Formats: sequence, C-alpha cells, structure tokens
Amino acid sequence: MVRISELESGYYWKHMGMSIIEHEGKTQIIMEINDNLKQFFGNVHGGVLAGLLDSSIAVAVNQQLDPEVGASTVEMNINYLRPVNVGTLRAEGKVIRKGRNLIVGQSEIKDDAGNLVAIGTATFMVTQPKR
Repeated sequence: MVRISELESGYYWKHMGMSIIEHEGKTQIIMEINDNLKQFFGNVHGGVLAGLLDSSIAVAVNQQLDPEVGASTVEMNINYLRPVNVGTLRAEGKVIRKGRNLIVGQSEIKDDAGNLVAIGTATFMVTQPKR
C-alpha cells in the first residue's frame, strides 16, 4: 500500500501540482492554480476540485491504516460553493468514521482568503493484504 510520503511522488499528484504540507499540526494538500487547471470560462475545473477533495481525504484515511492495508474511493459527494481562478488552494481531509471495511471522510477546499470553495465527503473501501 502506498503511504502518505509516497503519494505526492505519483504521476497524478505531479500532473495536478499537488503537494503535502504540515500546517499547525494538520496535514494539508496545496495546489497552485494555473491555466492548465481551468475550464472554458477561466475558473478551476470541477474535476480538479473533485480530485483535490478525494486526495485530501485519502491522506487522512491513509494516516489511520496499517502499512499493509489499502483503501480505495467507492463513493464521493461534492458541493461546489464558489468559483476560483487565481492563487493557491488548500484542502484538509479528516476521517468521520472508520469501520472494518468502510471509512467515511470529509474535506474542505479553501482559497487564499480562507473562503470555502468546495466541500465533499467520500467513502473508501478497505482492502486487506492477500494471505
């Protein structure tokens, strides 16, 4: 299973420009907005925000798993609250409930001014190692 320190070295994370930072004792993902992340009208594409939410919840989930255990997203719900087109986005995920087979997490994305851009929840299915 991939650990948090290995996540940002993955191709997807590099492509999206995401990186992990520790801020006030919490793990956050930051993403600099650039033109490659924008849709036709000049705002960050909803799919980019969805990926950032999913990734930040995945970080929170991975922090609660043993090294040999994995988890994959099986469901996600997103509310887009405001458009954004410049600056840096910050996402912070947290685990709401951890069960044996399913983990539910939540995340918020904020802009440079601290405004909520999007919120989301996701359910992850826990995968045990093969014996």
